Amino acid sequence: MSGGSKRSARRPSLWTRLSGQGGRGRRGRARRLDQPWVKRALLGGAGLLGLAALLGAGAWTVQSGALARAVAATQTAALDATADAGLALREVYVAGRKETDRAQLLEALEVEIGAPILALDPEILRAKVEALGWVATAQVERRLPDTLVVRIAEREAAAIWQRDGEFVLIDRAGAVIGSQDVDRRRHLKVLVGPGAHKKAAELLDILDSEPALKARLLAAVWMSERRWNLRFDHGVDVRLPEDDPAGGWRRLAQLERDHAVLSRAVTAVDLRQPDRVIARLTRDGALQLRARTTGEET
Repeated sequence: MSGGSKRSARRPSLWTRLSGQGGRGRRGRARRLDQPWVKRALLGGAGLLGLAALLGAGAWTVQSGALARAVAATQTAALDATADAGLALREVYVAGRKETDRAQLLEALEVEIGAPILALDPEILRAKVEALGWVATAQVERRLPDTLVVRIAEREAAAIWQRDGEFVLIDRAGAVIGSQDVDRRRHLKVLVGPGAHKKAAELLDILDSEPALKARLLAAVWMSERRWNLRFDHGVDVRLPEDDPAGGWRRLAQLERDHAVLSRAVTAVDLRQPDRVIARLTRDGALQLRARTTGEET
């Protein structure tokens, strides 16, 4: 059976997993590219494209644009001829996709089965794929005669950023991934405020130094693009210093170990002063303290 018969017998598929198997090794490709029909397609397409290039060189001399339209039509005809000869898209292989939505990826590529593969620009396709939130980097390669290979490296969600009333996933560097998968990652810390995403890496490094304390943190608010306010369970707010947030975090961890400050009747702890800790009591806590103080004076 000839190479052309094998092609017609194979069912076209726009989506296939990238695999090193399936008879698509280097030797297999070399044999396919040596087949006469492939050589005819390449030579025929090259000749037509060469003619289009010559015509295009003089297009600027015709102000009416008629020659330019003729050149475009010739180029289209040339690419269609290569597709008819076998250089047409039949398969798309993707590697590295885990979180990226399949439908969104295909929509970004905007490719169709049977389209001339020589008309697909890998760099343009790469830019479209990298515009997807989960995609950090992408590589796109045409493998003649009929395969498009897409390799992607995905971002890792590190936090949830609240911006303009919307919750979106971000990676550690602050790149916005999107809102579509927030519900599945409610365990991530919430960062609030303009510019908070830009400080994500710094804050997460600080929080990671005290895992037990980090586990109790509900959200971190970036205040006036200067410093952090931290909201813990039981509704306790902690104000970290602007100049040394890491030092304030360590002080808080020590206070919690020594005095369980986050479990007491307090609503806020202010650590902005390096030589003192200011705590705001709840109403019940204030009454208990007043009663205890009054009893001691009596």
